[in-house]
Amino acid sequence: MIDVPPQSPSRPARLRNSSQSHPSSINTVSSIQTALHGSSFSLLLSLPRELRDRIYTAALTAPYLFSWPGKPPAKVRYDVNVSLLRVNRQVHDEAVAILYSQNKLLFTHPSDLNIFRVIASPASQSISSVYFRIREKDLRLWTAYLSSKNPERSLKADLPKLKSLWLFMRCGSMGAPGMLGQLGNGGVAHGGQAVAPLPAALHMQAQQLQMQQQAPGGPFAAHAPQLVAANPQNTQNNNVPPPPPPAPVPFIQFAQGVLGLGGHANPHGQNNNNNNHNHNHNHNHTPQNPYFFTIGPARTPAHLAAAVEPEQPSSHPLYTSFLRFEREMGIEWLCLSLQDTLTSSSSTATAAESRPEVKIVCIMRIPRREVDRLARLYPEELSVDRHGDARTRFWKMRGLEVSLEFSGYPVPGEGNVEGDGRG
Repeated sequence: MIDVPPQSPSRPARLRNSSQSHPSSINTVSSIQTALHGSSFSLLLSLPRELRDRIYTAALTAPYLFSWPGKPPAKVRYDVNVSLLRVNRQVHDEAVAILYSQNKLLFTHPSDLNIFRVIASPASQSISSVYFRIREKDLRLWTAYLSSKNPERSLKADLPKLKSLWLFMRCGSMGAPGMLGQLGNGGVAHGGQAVAPLPAALHMQAQQLQMQQQAPGGPFAAHAPQLVAANPQNTQNNNVPPPPPPAPVPFIQFAQGVLGLGGHANPHGQNNNNNNHNHNHNHNHTPQNPYFFTIGPARTPAHLAAAVEPEQPSSHPLYTSFLRFEREMGIEWLCLSLQDTLTSSSSTATAAESRPEVKIVCIMRIPRREVDRLARLYPEELSVDRHGDARTRFWKMRGLEVSLEFSGYPVPGEGNVEGDGRG
C-alpha cells in the first residue's frame, strides 16, 4: 500500500472564455460604443416618439402668457429652451408644433396677430390658445376682425387650429363721490373721480339724455340738475314727474340699479318733495351725478326685473342688469360675430364639437372698497382672486360664455381707512 503512488491533485476548473460563450453581447456593446463616438447618433431620437413629445413639452412650454409684441416683466421667467429646435431638422420638425400649440399667446391689437402669423414660422398655424385684450377704443376694430371671413385677414384664417379663445374687454371706469376730476376727455364732473372715456354708444346715450332733459316732458326731466352737473340752472323742471325709462337701459342705470352701485340721496322717498314722492313706487331716482356712484344695498328696479328673458327665469340680478347693458357696449354683436365666424359651414354634430371654446370677460374698473362691498353683497355669485378683483361665474350668451369682472383701483386718501363703512 505504501508503494502505491499518490493520486495527482485535481486540476482547477478552467474558466470559460466570455468571448466564446457570448459573442453576440460583446458585438452589441462594441457597436453601441462605436455609435456613441459617431456624430449621427442621438439618444433623444432613439427614444419612442411618445417620450420625445414629453421632453419637448417640458422644455418648450411655460405656464405664463406670451405677450407679443413686447417683453415680459422682469419677474416672469419662462424657462423655454428654444435652442432645442436647433439640434437637427428632425427634432425641429417634431418640436416646433408643440412650441406653438402648447403655449398661450396674448395680443392687444388685431393687427398684431395678423403680423405675427406673417413673420413667424409656418408652424404658427398650430396655435391653439390665444388671449385678446380689448380696449374700449379698439372695440370696432376687434369686432371687424373677429367677424371677418377674409382669407388673408381674419381670425379663422390666421388660427385654423384654434381651440381656446379668451377675450378681456374693458367696459369703462367708474369713480367715487367726494373727489374731483375730469369726465371723459375734458369735462369736469362735480364731485367725481376722473374716469376713462366711455364708448361711443354711451357718449351718444348721455347726449340724448341731456337733450331730452331740456324738454318739459322728456325722460329724466325731473332729474335735470343731476344729469347735467355743469348746468345747475336747469332746475325749473324738477316738478315734472319722469316717465318710465327708455329701453335699452343705459349704463348709468345699470351701475346704480341692480348692482347696488347707485347713490340715492334720499332713499325710500325720505325728505323728498311731494311731487316726486308720489312716484317713488314706480320709478328709481337717478343719482345726483350719474357717472359717479356709491355702493348701497342691492335693489332690483321693476323695469330691469321685467326685462329678464323668459328662458332664464332664475337669472341673478347681476346677470339681469348686464343682459341689458351689454347691448349698449356691443357685446351681443361681438358674440354673434364670433358665433358666425367660428362655426363651420356644415351643420353636423362634428362641426359643433370642433368650434373653439370662447370666454369673454367684461372688466369694469371701480374703487377697491366698492369691489369689497360688492363681494359681500353677492358672495354666492362673485369670486375674489388673489389681486382683490371680483368676477362672476360664466353664463351663456349667444352660445358663448360671458363673465363680468370688477377690477378695483385704490382711491387717493383712503389707504388707511379701508375698514370704515364696511359694517
